[in-house]
Order: sequence, then C-alpha cells, then structure tokens
Amino acid sequence: MLESLQALNPFCKHGYVPLTAVPASYRVQTHVKITIAVIVLISVAALLHPLGAAQQYVFNSSADNGPIPSIVHYVYIKKDDDSVLNFHFAHFLTLFASVMYINPSRIYIHTDYSDTDIASAVQNGNTWTRKVLTTFPEIVVFNPVVAPQFAGPNEGRKIDAIQHKSDFIRWDEIAKTGGIYLDWDVVVLQPLTPLLNAGFAFVAGRQYGGAAEDGRINGTINNGAFMTKPNSAMARIMLREQTAGFNGAWEYNLQFLTSVAERLVHIPNQALICDRHAFAPTHWFAESKDALFLANDGRPSPEPSLTNSTDVMDIYDNMVANRRRRLDWEMDLSATYMLHAFGQGQHNNDITPKRILARTSNYGVATWAIVKRMKEEGHVKGHEEEG
Repeated sequence: MLESLQALNPFCKHGYVPLTAVPASYRVQTHVKITIAVIVLISVAALLHPLGAAQQYVFNSSADNGPIPSIVHYVYIKKDDDSVLNFHFAHFLTLFASVMYINPSRIYIHTDYSDTDIASAVQNGNTWTRKVLTTFPEIVVFNPVVAPQFAGPNEGRKIDAIQHKSDFIRWDEIAKTGGIYLDWDVVVLQPLTPLLNAGFAFVAGRQYGGAAEDGRINGTINNGAFMTKPNSAMARIMLREQTAGFNGAWEYNLQFLTSVAERLVHIPNQALICDRHAFAPTHWFAESKDALFLANDGRPSPEPSLTNSTDVMDIYDNMVANRRRRLDWEMDLSATYMLHAFGQGQHNNDITPKRILARTSNYGVATWAIVKRMKEEGHVKGHEEEG
C-alpha cells in the first residue's frame, strides 16, 4: 500500500510523508510569509517598472509609429463672391520649397474656386498665378471644399473672418490623409524628414510670446505650420470640439489648439511641441517684419561655402564658418525648419527673384538656395522684379 501511495504522491516518492495535518500556527506563518513575498515582489516591480513606464508600454504597443505622410496641404478660399485667383511670387516660392525639401507625394490646395475659375486663371492670370497652377501638375491637386459659414454652440455664430474659415477647413481635410499643413506665407527651409519620422502623431511649434503682447496669446502654438498623422488624436479632438466651442475671438483657435496639444504631450507619441525658432522665429510687429523683408544698405551677405562631406563634425564646422562670415544685420535661422513669414502680404514687392538672389535682406538670405534652384531648373530667369 505504501508503495502504491508513493507512486501516486510525489512527496512520498522522495521519502517525504506530509500525511498529517499541518498545525494552524504553521499555516498562519506560511500565509504571512507569502503575503510579505508578494508585497516585496510588487515593490520591486514598481521600482523597476513605474506606472509611467507601464503606461508607455501600453500606449506604444498600440501606437502607429510610422511616419507622418509627406502630403502637403494649403487652403485658398474666396474672400467674397467676386474674388479671383491671384498669386504672387511669394506663393510660388512656398510651393516650390515644399517640393524641394519635402518631396511630397501630393500637394492639396483646398479651395472653393470652381474648375472654371481655375481654368480662367491659367489662361488670364499673371505670371506667378500661372506658375502656381501649372508647374507641378503631377502632384498638385485642387480639392473642392465648401467654406463654413457658422460655428459655435448650436452653430449659431457666423464666421466672418476668412482666416477662421480656413482654420476649420484645414482640420477637416488634413484629418483624412494626414500630412503637413502650410499657410501661404510659410516657407520650408530644410528637409522635414527628421520631424516626420520622429514617431509623434502631431508636431507643431510655438510662436512669438513677448512682454508687449497680449498675455492671453503669449507663446501659443502656431497653427500656420503643423504636421499630423491621419485620424490622430489631435485631429479627432479638433474636429469634435473646435466648432462647438468657437466664440468668434481672433485667437480662439490658437488657444484651443495649444490647450489640446499641451495635454496630449502627457500621452506618449501623441504630440511634440517645438520652440518658436523651429517654425515661427519672427513675429507680426513692424520691427520684426521690416527686419525680415527690407533690403539692407551696403554689401550683400556672402554666399555660403558648401561641403560635400557627410561627416557631422565637418558639416558643423562648415556651418559655423559660414555663420562667422555673416553681416551684422543677418538673423540666425539655422534652427528653423519652416519660416512663417508674418507680414508677407505687405511686402510682396520686396519678394522677387532679383531681390532674393541679391542677398540683401534676411528673407532673401533664408530663401536664396530655393530661388537659386528655381533659376537652375529654368523656372525663373533671376532678374524678375515682379512680386
């Protein structure tokens, strides 16, 4: 019989005979030891893997870590019923820069102008209008939209400003495909690939915030240049809430966008907010606009020396050498991915191929390489003075 029990009971098989009841005091001690062991294990786990890390694991396991699509979005809508399509050289410049530095698969121009309006502008528009409409037919797509007229609670507040109408359209459209939204006064100055591949669902940058500015809008996110994945949390929140909360205030969309983005930073991979030098290093006051666009007397800024090296230190040293040769009036835009050139519309006469290639203004120095490429590819002759 004993041999049969040993065959069935592993404890008996090895000579152990726990066949009698364990005393109650032993059972209590065992429970206490187990409880202590569990507490110790939980404490160690908490130290090695705090809640924030655990949350990150959860979010990363489900997050789409693919890049933001290389799709560019512009909005161009009518100010009134009699408006016609009319572009300046500055508009062609931003379009060309997008192609040069982003290499987009598509450029959407979301517009309420009809096909007839566009065809008429191609035939009868000025030089730059025709170039905007016809230079990149393989990637530029005119997407018809209807400009919103009402928003706010119960959609009872009329939207008067064309800029506010554009605010709603840009989110309605970019949420579908993702990509890079650009106002027409934003010029890309270097490749955006590092930002598109950074793993964030939304990337934006702050704009100027100074003591002389209204404190309610200091340091808000600039909504004239941003990037998002399709159907990102930011896009879904903007679509769901910005219309309902619209109050007609000029800075409403800026404040709302900023508050949402700042909250999303807490959630891994959802939002990256760059400092203002990244997208909007200048501002909209006269001293900044004049310093950016107006030509300076004296000799032009020297052309930068180039290097074919791929070594980071060589590239850095070359950049520093170029900066040391700069003139006193030159801005340092080396940390700027995109230049939101506030006041561009007031300075169209200062933005021409000839003036930019002359390298006598900060805007000219910043965009010189773009216009140089235009000239090399035959899009401009370089002596045009029409802005």
